[in-house]
Amino acid sequence: MEKTYFLFETAAGYALYLVNQWEQIGHIDAMEEVCCSADRFKEAVQFKAFQPFTTASDALENIRAVVDGEVTAMLSAFLGLNMPKKGAQLAVVDPALGKSLTAKGLKVVYDPNVIELVRGCRQHEMKNIAKLASGASAFDMDKFHVGLGHNFSRSKLQIDPRRHDKPVINCVALLDSLTKNLNSFAMRVREWYGWHFPELVKIVPDNKLYCQVVRIIQCKNKFDWDTRINELKEIIPDDEVIANINKAARQSIGHELTDACMENIFNFTTQVVKLEEMRERLNDHLSNKLMVTAPNLSTLAGNILTGRLISHAGSLVNLAKMSASSIQILGAEKALFRALKTRSNTPKYGLIFQSTFIGKASVKHKGRAARYLANKCALAARLDCFCDVNTDVYGKRMVELLGKRMEYLAGGPPHETSIDVMHAASKEYQAIKAKVATEKRKRSDVQKEHDVASADTKNISEVTMGDAVTAEQPSKKSKKQKKKDIGVESAVVDGTSVDKKSKKKREKSEEEAKSPKKQKLEKSQTDDTRASKKNVTKTEESQGTPESPKEAAKPEVKSEPVSEVPKKKKEKKQKKAATVEADTSEPSESPKKAKKSKKKAVE
Repeated sequence: MEKTYFLFETAAGYALYLVNQWEQIGHIDAMEEVCCSADRFKEAVQFKAFQPFTTASDALENIRAVVDGEVTAMLSAFLGLNMPKKGAQLAVVDPALGKSLTAKGLKVVYDPNVIELVRGCRQHEMKNIAKLASGASAFDMDKFHVGLGHNFSRSKLQIDPRRHDKPVINCVALLDSLTKNLNSFAMRVREWYGWHFPELVKIVPDNKLYCQVVRIIQCKNKFDWDTRINELKEIIPDDEVIANINKAARQSIGHELTDACMENIFNFTTQVVKLEEMRERLNDHLSNKLMVTAPNLSTLAGNILTGRLISHAGSLVNLAKMSASSIQILGAEKALFRALKTRSNTPKYGLIFQSTFIGKASVKHKGRAARYLANKCALAARLDCFCDVNTDVYGKRMVELLGKRMEYLAGGPPHETSIDVMHAASKEYQAIKAKVATEKRKRSDVQKEHDVASADTKNISEVTMGDAVTAEQPSKKSKKQKKKDIGVESAVVDGTSVDKKSKKKREKSEEEAKSPKKQKLEKSQTDDTRASKKNVTKTEESQGTPESPKEAAKPEVKSEPVSEVPKKKKEKKQKKAATVEADTSEPSESPKKAKKSKKKAVE
């Protein structure tokens, strides 16, 4: 016996239930009784699994797919994990979704009892689903439904954001209703005012012009033709028509109308004229919109017919997806199904019968003309929908080709092939596309330059503002500046002392960098001086016994300066020679090497 599972789609995720005793309760009356009681419903319907939507985008994607009758990867994986592959059937609400699931290899059930199951789940299982979706925390399911509903509606409205086909559909619908109302209003004005001036109907056939003439003339017997004839000339340029109106007014057989009736007629004609002007503005608006939305199709078929084709198809994208045969009979669905039912001839044309090309064709060639026009309309719709740049190049070429085709059907010369015409149009399109790209690049460069200039002006303004702020607070900074200036001046005055200090530092560094040879020479010189001192003392001792201490001290005092003066001179000469050699010596002699050389010399 097959088990019956039930798929319940919610805003929080997919839920799967096992229906016990489907065959016993598979009747509408029994199902209603089961769904009314919570205990009986839980006995009959057993919860199996739940797959929550992780994000709002996942929820929107899955719900949109379910509405369109498509099976998502999440739904397919969920059913594959929780349903047995054999001996099970799935009950669904949407038959379109059931077809998609059947294509996946599942056995699907759809009948009115499934709708009762949905009602029972909404009544008894929403709290359980809310807990499962939120992880046993506080969760407001109503807010979740509202949020998903808003996102779904927004996505439905934004399916085709780049195109302006929705305003075109509304504009065409308003134009049709306005045209119908204006025809009935104009007929009412003609009938009402015809009792007073019946001859005017044949002289002025146009509805808007007729209403304007009625507003000016009003009562024909009281109208001053000598002074107010210029008012008629402003709206009727033909003098012959004005003369006919004057003659008919003098010889009219209409009876008089009361002032109240004439006032109502005047007000009514005013409204009719305003509606006619509104219709003209709508026509201009429709042509402007179609030059942006479908320039090739509007050039080929006209504004009104293009708008009606888009309106009947639902959007420009849907029209572009249609085949030429579908466009040919678009608008004649009733006649088509009636012909299929009665097995009679199908219609040759629908809305495209309003085109001037089919009207110009003979009765014999109307079917060919309709088929050829439908083919070009399908091509133009695809070009308008999927081209990068909106141009009417292809539409103009197609119009020329259609004209030559009509002449050929009437017995004229042969025309160019469609491939040659499309190749020529493609070259023009590529040139226009390149031109648009260069203009766009120039605009971007100008915008960048403008941004750089604006940034420079901002920096300049910030600098000027900073100068103004510093000018407002001069006291504190002036003291600091004075101290700095005084320090600089003192440094300039005492430049000599600074130079002396620097010289001393140089001398110290030069002494440290002396070569080991010079240090040996200095050592030998110092040894010589010491030896000379010893010799002097020995000679003094050998000359005899010393005299008094005063006399003995005298020669010692004299001998010391004699020996010290040459020592100082020698040291100065050695220092000068050391400085000269240090300047000429290589920079490779570092202070570390100098220290090592000193140690060697000492040893």
